[in-house]
Amino acid sequence: MVFIEVMAEVFDFLAAYAVMLPREGWVCEVETINNRLFEQLGVNPNRWDYLVDELVAKYMFSREIEIETKRMFGKIYTTPFVMLEGAEAGLELIEGTGVPIGIVTHADVEWTWRKYKWLDLARFVNRDEVYIVDPNGHKTKESWKEAMAYFGLVPDQCVVVGDSPRSDINPARELGVKHCILVEDKNQWSVHHQEVDEGVKRVSKLSEIPEILLG
Repeated sequence: MVFIEVMAEVFDFLAAYAVMLPREGWVCEVETINNRLFEQLGVNPNRWDYLVDELVAKYMFSREIEIETKRMFGKIYTTPFVMLEGAEAGLELIEGTGVPIGIVTHADVEWTWRKYKWLDLARFVNRDEVYIVDPNGHKTKESWKEAMAYFGLVPDQCVVVGDSPRSDINPARELGVKHCILVEDKNQWSVHHQEVDEGVKRVSKLSEIPEILLG
């Protein structure tokens, strides 16, 4: 995944050129600041520049280290990536069931359409079937309520599939969605970790979903 690769690159770089902390120290420092900024700013892409600005202020980075660190973090939003294992097959199978697919995201507009293009999601989801939640906030019960209103649906008509208990599954369950499917991710960012109730189905990849829908 691009995110994991970029983070590893940043930690290696800081350990080599900002020697006031060892690599493990930079991992802890970056993750602590990033978690706090996520609560304040959601997935706003500017979050990474603000994170580096805090590091500069605290550790007196040289201008060269500041620029390079921001450049590396910027690759999260500019490096094309491919679908995760099973995702394309899963979407094809879901499409084959006749169940309409919509996307609810809190990525900002530019980032949303970059991913839409890179992954060629037009094969499965029309542009007007993408609902963008405030990128400076978080997906909540109200966000999902607004998204369902946008699609002209009520909770009983929806199946919510997501990899975040916090942002996807639990808000949808709170709203009254009976059918929720958690795509488990061993690399999930800790800010998304929450327990889910026993009624939530669990899969390891999207290609397992059609069996649940048809079961």
